[in-house]
Formats: sequence, structure tokens, C-alpha cells
Amino acid sequence: MDLAKIVKIFLVLGIVVIGGPILLQFLPEPLSMERIIDGLKKSDLGITEIQKVEPPTNESIAQIRFVVNGAFADIYQYDDEGKIARYAEMYKQDPGTAIVEAWGLAQSLGAAPSKNKPQRVARRKMYLLVVQGEDTALLDRIVKVFSEL
Repeated sequence: MDLAKIVKIFLVLGIVVIGGPILLQFLPEPLSMERIIDGLKKSDLGITEIQKVEPPTNESIAQIRFVVNGAFADIYQYDDEGKIARYAEMYKQDPGTAIVEAWGLAQSLGAAPSKNKPQRVARRKMYLLVVQGEDTALLDRIVKVFSEL
């Protein structure tokens, strides 16, 4: 073998051995319930009453419930792509209902005001956030923070 090739091989091997651990430090840590809660706490949203729900609902493998400035939030962890997709769609509001509520069409025809609280749903990997409350700006902020974790 040529001496130049051997030097190049050792140089590349040295860079991989030394640079590998350094690069691994910059990779984000995997998403977990603890990381989600820590991320929400660091965003100064005022999380209180954090509790683990046993047994978890909605066919999830883990669930955490907490209150954020008066808004109620649930985070579900799934291990099945089909289940999380089904529940993510179930919690989303259909377009027709959204238009009727936004424009107040039902009330203009004499119907009673809706008692449903505004709700937002966000999915990140195998985690599903469902948050309900009166303040839609707060709900949007919670979803934004969750989506950026």
C-alpha cells in the first residue's frame, strides 16, 4: 500500500473517532413526556397540577394531564401509528362546524350559544396534545411551544 493512502485512512478514522462524540452532543435528545413537560415549563406558561393518568385513555400507552393558566391539557403517547392518527382526526373540528361557530351562524338563526370550549390538537411524532380552554391565544401558544420541542 501507498504511504499516502495509509495516512489518509488514519486521518479519516481519527476525524470520525474524535468528531463523532462531538457531533452527537449537538443532536437533539429524543422526545419524551419529561422533555415535553420541561419544555412547556421553560416557556413560562404556568403549568400546574401535573398528574400521570392511570390507566391511560384513548388507547394510549401513557397519558399526562395538566393545567396551563386555566386551560386543561392532555398529552397522550402512542406506540401505534393507526391509533394516533385516528385520535388526532377525532379531536379535530370538522370545517363545517368551524365555519358555523366562527361566523355565529347558529346563533343568528336563534340557536343557543355553543357550550363547547375552544380546543386545539397537535401531533408530534408519537405524542398527541389536546388542550381546551376559553383563551384561544393561550391555546395557540401552547400548541406552538409543543410543536417546536
